Amino acid sequence: MAGACDPGIARDHNEDAIALQEDDGRGYYLAIVCDGMGGHNAGEVASAIGVTEISTHVRENFDPGGDIAALLEGAFRRASTAIDESAVLNPEAKGMGCTAVAVLGIHDQLFVAHAGDSRSYRVNGETIEPLTLDHTMVQEMVNNGLITPEQAAVHPYRGRISRCLGHGKNKGDPTVTHYSLELQDNVLLCSDGLSDVLEIGRASCRERV
Repeated sequence: MAGACDPGIARDHNEDAIALQEDDGRGYYLAIVCDGMGGHNAGEVASAIGVTEISTHVRENFDPGGDIAALLEGAFRRASTAIDESAVLNPEAKGMGCTAVAVLGIHDQLFVAHAGDSRSYRVNGETIEPLTLDHTMVQEMVNNGLITPEQAAVHPYRGRISRCLGHGKNKGDPTVTHYSLELQDNVLLCSDGLSDVLEIGRASCRERV
């Protein structure tokens, strides 16, 4: 497992945060990417809280025989609540929030949770398959057949998030999906800072149970 953050050339600070948990003998591995919401206060604080609370919740509550989807849902809600509570205590950070994507792997089984437009992909050789669908106004238009994925990629509202952690407007409920991995599969997590500049992930994802 490996991860890196880069602010790019458009901003003077980085609002992404990542966390990685290798298998420590408990039978799972975890990777998380959170991206502070651009244009809102203290996005970098929100993303840092997001990765900390999600990873802590999983570490404290993981049960190999338990409901993994419920575990991830609880982790996202905990993170969302913590971000909102921090904003209450720090008025200058009012309205802060972040997108999030997390993958929890158990052997060849992969559970993917996300809120917002941070994404996960399956990479195998030259094949790149999206494992998440963005929670955005524009993705909803694609889902309803109003515009094409190609039109969505250049739509002026493509950055309008319909779900996130914090921001005081929701409970941080993620979409959780379950996949079976093959031997040569690699999994990529990224924020829109990467996916926006790559010609990947415009087809609908396909859940594999």
